[in-house]
Amino acid sequence: SILPATIPPAVSYLLGVLPVGLIAGLVLFPHAIKWSGEMVILMAVLSVSMALANWFGFKTARHIAVAPQQTIGILTDVAIVVMGWTLLGERLTMWQFVGGGILLVAATLAIWAPVKTKLGDFERLKPQILATAIGAALLLAVGLVTEKALLEHMEIGGIFLVSWPVQTLGMLLLASKDTTRITLQKLRGKELLASTIIGLTNGLNGVFYIYAIYHSDNISLITVVGTIAFPLTILGAYLFLREREHHLIMWLSLVVALIGLLVIAL
Repeated sequence: SILPATIPPAVSYLLGVLPVGLIAGLVLFPHAIKWSGEMVILMAVLSVSMALANWFGFKTARHIAVAPQQTIGILTDVAIVVMGWTLLGERLTMWQFVGGGILLVAATLAIWAPVKTKLGDFERLKPQILATAIGAALLLAVGLVTEKALLEHMEIGGIFLVSWPVQTLGMLLLASKDTTRITLQKLRGKELLASTIIGLTNGLNGVFYIYAIYHSDNISLITVVGTIAFPLTILGAYLFLREREHHLIMWLSLVVALIGLLVIAL
């Protein structure tokens, strides 16, 4: 993108994530809310952490290859499990813990399955870029765990009607420092369409994610199960995009992921 790194995430939330959330909150789910001082603090933490996470993430995406980016992204999953355990009092059974570890192994294998993944992608990382990417991963974890904590103060629809607008506001405030007539002129055509499509996709994914953590009441468990997306993404790229993969590593990651899911189900 030729736009400043704050602009695309803000547009994505405003035109994609927010409309999906408002429809889900008003039409699909109950949305009773219990207002309190603690809830206001949580919303402030959520707004700041998600805005910074998206800004840092978009900023570093221009400089980091896919494999290192996905590897650093696993840090988000680990941080969510740790914070869910320590801050929210969630617990994993022994089998869920072991199965989650197996799924993380499968995710790591999947990252190395594409032929285009090279060790040099990691060696060329600049310390400043690496630190920013790690910061984005940790801030995203903080935001997601905070969102789970907000569910103690509202029904599921309230997240879409309160939490997502607050996140969007944070994005817009952060983007305001880079908003000029020139940047707005550049925000047309493919740039605008791409940001909107990404936002709609993230919004739909977010609805399913919030539904899962609301009904399971365990963000740690949902997070470790969600790592199955890494092997499935590689398989999808191989089947539909005809991307070249190391077949042995690809199929091994899928088998390991299946084993992890079976262990979690014990």
